[in-house]
Amino acid sequence: MLLSACNNSSNNDADQVQIEGHFTKSSNEPIFLLELNAEELTKVDSTVIDENGYFRFKFVPSENPQFYVVRSDHFNQAVTLLVKPGEHIDLGGDLPNLNHDYQVANSPGSERVRKLTQIINSHMDVVTDLYSEYRDNPDSLDLNTLRAKVDSLLKVNQVSVYEDVRSFIKEEPSSLSALLALYSTFGRNSILEYKYDSDLFNLVSDSLIHKYPNSSHAIKLHQKVLDLKKADELKREREAVLDPGKVFPEIILYDIDNKPRYLTRCKAKVCIVTAWASTDKPSWDLNEKLKKLYRKYHAEGLEIFAISFDTDKLAWTNYCHMNHWDWINVIGYPREKQMLNAEEKLPRVFVLDANRKVLAKDPEWDNLAAIIEQNL
Repeated sequence: MLLSACNNSSNNDADQVQIEGHFTKSSNEPIFLLELNAEELTKVDSTVIDENGYFRFKFVPSENPQFYVVRSDHFNQAVTLLVKPGEHIDLGGDLPNLNHDYQVANSPGSERVRKLTQIINSHMDVVTDLYSEYRDNPDSLDLNTLRAKVDSLLKVNQVSVYEDVRSFIKEEPSSLSALLALYSTFGRNSILEYKYDSDLFNLVSDSLIHKYPNSSHAIKLHQKVLDLKKADELKREREAVLDPGKVFPEIILYDIDNKPRYLTRCKAKVCIVTAWASTDKPSWDLNEKLKKLYRKYHAEGLEIFAISFDTDKLAWTNYCHMNHWDWINVIGYPREKQMLNAEEKLPRVFVLDANRKVLAKDPEWDNLAAIIEQNL
């Protein structure tokens, strides 16, 4: 029993992490140490910075590696650290300005996190400067030119932060700092999205689960990526059903008068099925163009089966009445939205023949009239 106790004590000493350092403008301020696990942020310890600005935390991390946060509630400032057992981390900075700038040493993971923070903050500084230039020149005689310049530079900066974060991840995809980068934001917007950056999500997921198979962060990311892959496969299957040459699925929905309308009962030579919403500007433009086609070809056998995905039925009804549409107007529900709009892009156009076979899916507008004429 004595030997066992001694061995455990030795292991704890070896695993113990020490975070110490110096914060300016911080005398007698309380600060908190929190663990950022895969599910929640939990308090680990707290201390008061001494009159000279010095502080220290000692603890044994729950995972290897693990995220911890040093936070000042008074100044609403925080630093995220990526900690490994046995590290003696030096941390410093101006306490009221930690969100923007701090120094960390003796912790490679935490230094990676700081690098990511600097990347994002440097680009955010550009945004701040550009908005300041625009705001500080309200009486400019050439305000439109200034606005165009600012907008152009903002777009360039947004592309730049996107590319920098992607490069950061590729440098060390097996570091948990890459996980933070995957979910980093620029202002209120996510920098990366699985829809466009699945290569990075897959790379980080595979790298982390291989290197840290017991990490809650790695396990959660891996499961999320598996779920996203499954969802993408389901979307591809739904889209394949709507491909040219396939028979379009039956749709039964209610019109403005609350009467059921069956797509199979649309006996037109050519039927255009649209997915749209009255809150979607491109949908407005499409419907205006469809008016002309409908007037030109309806007598020859063209019908339109317009499915709105509005959530406000009254607004949809009023919009249809206001525009005096004579074609079939129905309102869709979640099942139809999953079927016709898995990618959540509006508007959509499907051209069907008299047997509901798909002639075209999301055709270019310039080609639509020719497709109709060929099949009437």
